[in-house]
Amino acid sequence: MKREAPEMCRVDLPRDSAGFTRRECPECQRPFKTRPGPMDARAVLHKLQGFYPFENAHECVEGVPVWGCPYCGYRAEADAFLTPAQQTHLESVARGWADHVRYEQLAHVARTLAVNPSPTFVAVEPEALPGPMAAEPDELLRALPMLCCGEEVKVLWEWDQALHCFSCGARHDPMSGRQQVELRFVSE
Repeated sequence: MKREAPEMCRVDLPRDSAGFTRRECPECQRPFKTRPGPMDARAVLHKLQGFYPFENAHECVEGVPVWGCPYCGYRAEADAFLTPAQQTHLESVARGWADHVRYEQLAHVARTLAVNPSPTFVAVEPEALPGPMAAEPDELLRALPMLCCGEEVKVLWEWDQALHCFSCGARHDPMSGRQQVELRFVSE
């Protein structure tokens, strides 16, 4: 009963064609998109750790960044801004990993029958690990620069109120940023 360990799998949040990843505010439930960065890995790992506790958890997460909603300004740890679909996918990945670890622990007895010739259980092979999430669809969200941090965020087209930077929380009035700049040619 020789079985190979599952291949390493990469867990990525899906992106749209412009490279943006969907987020959702846990407070106002409005969607927005940001470009993924190095802190996304910490948020994903923190969420996975919530579903499947690690023995060495203190080595896994250096700290989860605090992000904010561009609409209402609500601030929370980055993993709170994962969409329900992303959270469901991460939960299925964590449960799949847990099933594979449990199987390997139980199958070890079958592989070492010379030491213990009378096992009292049979290890049942787990299902395959879930594949990646489907690509993020392109939708009608407008990309706006957050001049405070040099980031870009996609928000709802109809949003005409102040925006908050998801990274630092700075408030941007409706007519801020590039929209406020007016260029005129001056006759000399």
